[in-house]
Amino acid sequence: MAIEKITGIVTDVIKYSDKHNVITLFTRDQGRVSLLSSAGNSKSARMRNASLMPLSVISAEINFNPTRDLQFLGKFSREILWKDIYFNPVKSSIGIFLAEFLNSYLRQSPPDPRLWDFIIHAVNCLDRRKKGLANFHIAFLIDFLSFAGIRPDLSDWRDDAWFDMQGGSMTVFLPAHRNYLTPSQASVLPMLARMNLRTSSIFRFSASQRRELLSRLLQYYSLHFPGLSNLKSPAILSEVFNS
Repeated sequence: MAIEKITGIVTDVIKYSDKHNVITLFTRDQGRVSLLSSAGNSKSARMRNASLMPLSVISAEINFNPTRDLQFLGKFSREILWKDIYFNPVKSSIGIFLAEFLNSYLRQSPPDPRLWDFIIHAVNCLDRRKKGLANFHIAFLIDFLSFAGIRPDLSDWRDDAWFDMQGGSMTVFLPAHRNYLTPSQASVLPMLARMNLRTSSIFRFSASQRRELLSRLLQYYSLHFPGLSNLKSPAILSEVFNS
């Protein structure tokens, strides 16, 4: 058995049995890793579970046994202690969305230190921000486009052009498929291209506009990454930001 030190962010927790959970991590150096973790109702088990909530960042030494499908997560330490995400209901809802999105996207992801650094930066921004959270998840998805390799090419943008969502580019011709934005719908793209985590709070949208933006962004992602087509957490965000 080889002992390896890992540092990862929790993207999912699933009950495996009465005594164990499966913890999914995205690690900086090994990519996506699933580990078996002790669970239960004792005081120590509850404290352990509280330290393994989605978006928790932990470090551990793992005895990688090639004969086991799931490696066992023994002792671990909290690498970063988020101060507000789990106590602020708005941040908690955004966090649920980020974790679900990442867990679905990262299923086949190899190690990517730059992506890891961005994710930690984004969650840190969420934890520290005091106000202006309504567009945070939109900005996160926009920033993430570059890491996913599907950032739209708007170099040929014009006010009468269509946006081909499959090709990720503008066209003056109506695409031969249904995955496009009309010129009217595409008019918002140059503005969205200027949004990022730092500037997200200065953009103003109504609740219905925000829902439409999220829906279109997830549609675009799911065309290129089909596993992202059935996320459940956007419904939670709709409720939280329904004002």
